[in-house]
Amino acid sequence: MNAFQSFNLMLIATFETGFLLLFIFLVVVVFAVMALERLKRRSMVGEKKRLTESDFQTFSPPLIAQFLYGRGVYTRHITAGLLNLVRKRIITLNEDKRGPTYYFSIEGAEFQATSRDDQYLLDWLLYDVGQDGVFYVDDLLIYTKDKAQRERFIHRLDEWEQTMKEELKQKGLLATFPIYKRVLLVVSILMILIGSAWIVASALLSILYLVGGVTTFVLMLSGSSMTHAGRVEQERWKPFIDGLTRLPEKNIEEGKKLTANLVYAIAFGVKDDYIKQFPIREASQVSLRDQQFPLYFAMTPGVTAISFEGKHMIDDLEASLEQVVSPVGHSDDAIQEEFSDFSE
Repeated sequence: MNAFQSFNLMLIATFETGFLLLFIFLVVVVFAVMALERLKRRSMVGEKKRLTESDFQTFSPPLIAQFLYGRGVYTRHITAGLLNLVRKRIITLNEDKRGPTYYFSIEGAEFQATSRDDQYLLDWLLYDVGQDGVFYVDDLLIYTKDKAQRERFIHRLDEWEQTMKEELKQKGLLATFPIYKRVLLVVSILMILIGSAWIVASALLSILYLVGGVTTFVLMLSGSSMTHAGRVEQERWKPFIDGLTRLPEKNIEEGKKLTANLVYAIAFGVKDDYIKQFPIREASQVSLRDQQFPLYFAMTPGVTAISFEGKHMIDDLEASLEQVVSPVGHSDDAIQEEFSDFSE
């Protein structure tokens, strides 16, 4: 081996050592960025104020569910969105006298929608799918039979999701591309480029950089886009969500609170867990407390029941929507995965 070859080998070894140290440095940067981001999530500044009716007016069930989980629009979001419009008296829920079915209507409404997501849902279902401010669930089944209309439905569904995301950004709760994600993206690109350049000269170094680059890119994609204000808002909603699956206060005087709880439980995918905490009775068995959805009954002082008819109506509504929503690729299969991610 001549001196020139020896020099080349030494030079390559020096470069390998240098790039190995660079790789270690980049890995440390990635870990530091992720650790700092996790630390920010755990250290919320300021007092956690309890949710009030103002919060329920500001954040509709599908909007807050989109904020907390952000994994598409599902049947439960549409159901909760419609019933929340009823709760806020923006639309009414009526029983069709001609048959055992319900419909939503603007007739008899007391208020108008003030948020973009509420207004979009109202215009979409009561005027685009329905007619003249009236929407039967069967309208959706008929509407999506035509291929062109079905494609329009898919487009409107995705557009509603994007409307909610834009609304969350306007509220300062989500960032389009947070700084930590930009850092991870730059590091991942740099790793992949260096790994590609070392494919011939050093297979081991190349593999290290390529694996590191792909892993960093995946971390960037899976990372949260919440701002600091968003993380604070998330912490405020956690106790409420956890409380939905625990035994609630059953004071009949808190009918409005129970109504909100049920609608949000639908959006969060814990409706069954919430409802099973109450006795269920037929309307003929007890006196009716409230004619508006949902139907709660006062059985004895301090004890509330949910009507069998009300629960049956909600189940029918969800089942009918599921027939249309699931075939277009928006189903509820990931509910448990979402809640696992949120609880971390």
